Amino acid sequence: MADDIELQEPHSRWGEVMSKAILNIFKDYLQSRSPVSAEQVALDISKLAPKPSGDEAPLNDRFFFELWENIIGIAEQIPYDHPALDKLVKVMRELTLLPDIGIKVWEDRVWIDLPVLGAVFREHLNGPRHSDDEEEQAKIDQAWIRFHAFSAKLMGAGVVYFPNQLIWMLREALEEETNPPKSSAMDRSLLTATMYIEFSGPIVIEALAFNPKPVLNEEGRRLLRGGSLYNGEPGLRLERWLFWIDRFEAEAEKTKTEDAKKAALRVAKLMKVWTEGRLKVKLTA
Repeated sequence: MADDIELQEPHSRWGEVMSKAILNIFKDYLQSRSPVSAEQVALDISKLAPKPSGDEAPLNDRFFFELWENIIGIAEQIPYDHPALDKLVKVMRELTLLPDIGIKVWEDRVWIDLPVLGAVFREHLNGPRHSDDEEEQAKIDQAWIRFHAFSAKLMGAGVVYFPNQLIWMLREALEEETNPPKSSAMDRSLLTATMYIEFSGPIVIEALAFNPKPVLNEEGRRLLRGGSLYNGEPGLRLERWLFWIDRFEAEAEKTKTEDAKKAALRVAKLMKVWTEGRLKVKLTA
């Protein structure tokens, strides 16, 4: 049985009220023997929403920015291979199953469409921070990888679909040479990329099977362009997928830690299995 999780109040730029509430909701549920259901936690979260007051709109984007940032703060405290992270993903899925209350934020239905979540995730990509203190940097890197594991697991569970985010993280790790070999920064980027293959790979491979050569508009081509090492067409496509396989194997030999090496080689093997089994593309040995 997995060890229990010791959670701290998430750090929030919005203040302590929501942080304390989110900690209180999750601190028991995320433990291995908790009898609390994901459905109940989703209901408890929905009750945090402010009630209508006069002519004011009952909900606005600030509430959701605050809510999602604090939930990310919880995810960043959970190891990516711990069952508690799967339990957190279940709560997010249960939120999408709550009844439609007839309110929209940014044209998204509350709670069905998880309003503002995509924007909060995109904001969170403006990292990770840098510290000159090695121990502090290790904690920053750990939280970064855990955030992306959460994002990838949400994709894998069908709660969200952020293909751009996946491409950006694999581009950074596999299509550029910005991090020196045998460095913590290289391991962080590579492990981050492996999260998306490990936890949302089946979704990605189905997208590739459906459309291996997508046609992108000018904006799409700009956003999903390749890095300096990849000379192919932009977007999620077969030639890029095959390039990533080779690069995972190559970068695995440059890692600082054995964990990063094993993770990179594992996802490369997974990608090969899916390529031959689902895409029916024969790979040379």
